[in-house]
Amino acid sequence: MFILVKSRRVILSLLVIIALIFLATPLAWADNPKSIVLFIGDGMASNHRTITERVFGKKLYMNTLPITGIYSTDAANTIVTDSAASATAMATGQKVNTEYVSTDRRGKIAYETIAEAARRLGKSVGILTTTRLTHATPACFGAHARNRYYIKKIADQYLEQDFEVWMGGGRRDFIPKSKENRQEEDKNISSKRSDERDLLKEFSQKGYTIIRTKAELMALNIGEDTKVFAAFTQSHMPYELDRKEDLPSLAEMTAVALKILSQNPKGFFLMVEGGKIDHASHANAPATVVHQVLALDRAVKAGLDFLSRHPDTLILVGGDHETGGMSMGYGGFKGDKWGGYFMRPDQLLNVKHSQDWLAFKSYRMARRDPAKAVELIKETLGISDFTEEELKKLLDAAELTKREGKKARTPNMTYMPYWLGFTYLKILSDRARVGWTSYSHTGHPILITAAGPGSEKFSGFYHNTEIAKKMAALWGITLGSKPIVKKPRKK
Repeated sequence: MFILVKSRRVILSLLVIIALIFLATPLAWADNPKSIVLFIGDGMASNHRTITERVFGKKLYMNTLPITGIYSTDAANTIVTDSAASATAMATGQKVNTEYVSTDRRGKIAYETIAEAARRLGKSVGILTTTRLTHATPACFGAHARNRYYIKKIADQYLEQDFEVWMGGGRRDFIPKSKENRQEEDKNISSKRSDERDLLKEFSQKGYTIIRTKAELMALNIGEDTKVFAAFTQSHMPYELDRKEDLPSLAEMTAVALKILSQNPKGFFLMVEGGKIDHASHANAPATVVHQVLALDRAVKAGLDFLSRHPDTLILVGGDHETGGMSMGYGGFKGDKWGGYFMRPDQLLNVKHSQDWLAFKSYRMARRDPAKAVELIKETLGISDFTEEELKKLLDAAELTKREGKKARTPNMTYMPYWLGFTYLKILSDRARVGWTSYSHTGHPILITAAGPGSEKFSGFYHNTEIAKKMAALWGITLGSKPIVKKPRKK
């Protein structure tokens, strides 16, 4: 009798334990996201986010997320990384040398990306960018190459990935070399391929809807099996200041991508890159920078709207590295009342076009009439109170442009080769009291903000390789690797 009672107590205790485990399991699942949206501001650090708030006088959505962390970005071979090494770290959890795309230094091993891992789990995947789709950041989530400039190899691999959504620029990397072999809509696009493959046609044959315009994107009929390949422009998409209504904003692209990807009951992974924050920072163009950050923030708003309806989604907002060494304020100006301890962000508020648009236009105008070029600059920057000293600098630069043309080289030849453009950007930054230390990247740590299930895992100070590892851990997996098998080239 005693043995029977004891046995009953043991069985009852076991049943209670099992019940507790069963009840606790859904709570544990609730802490893990079904879907992850990773927003990457290329070149964006805390300085870019903060100055944008100061210029527009409002809180950015990305800065309202409840969890905050910070991470370092050094590559395997340098403290100051490039986008390939940093994006590889964020996508795979592996630290690699600069220019490597999710592969080891010999190009023999492919490191699994979080996007590929999502596919392994049966989830859907989307890659969005305002740069060329084959640019470093998107490439590191969807391809493997020893060098980020192996564009054809990267484009070809995208076809094999079978991700549901691709959106960005760079149609030139997916169309045949010869015009006669292209589809009618692509006849006027210059190709960068060395072969006659029409990847757009091949994507179509695999069930993708090929999209080239905003109208086509917004009219898309979304169903359970919808897959989209959208390359809206020949190269990078334009800066937000120059974007016309026939091209979608990053926020519009994000909203459509979320509708497509959410058709999958198993969830999804979406990477959204505000890629041209980096380009504007390379140029030391403060007004363009803040408009690019604002464009990314509108996309973040689309992500947060989705989170409000789908609370099993994790939202992350970070950057791959800092670009430009941008400082909010710098001192030592003659006549500064406070010795330089202030900024004038309002000086950036009325700029009408990007530095690329204005530099090219003013260059061509200065070759004919330097005075008219200066008037164009004044009008486009929206500044009516230029000092005599500033106007003299602009006119001198315009006169030099008329005499020397492209021989008048600037220190920033890659991102601002026009001397007149270089001059007005320096004046604009001086007026706003925005400092720059570099025309390139810096080793500045990056801010990340997060919301949704699992977001607390991203607080603290860590290396960017931890981002991929943390995302994978939330899905209960470890990112792997596999040998790269070379395939015969298609002619």
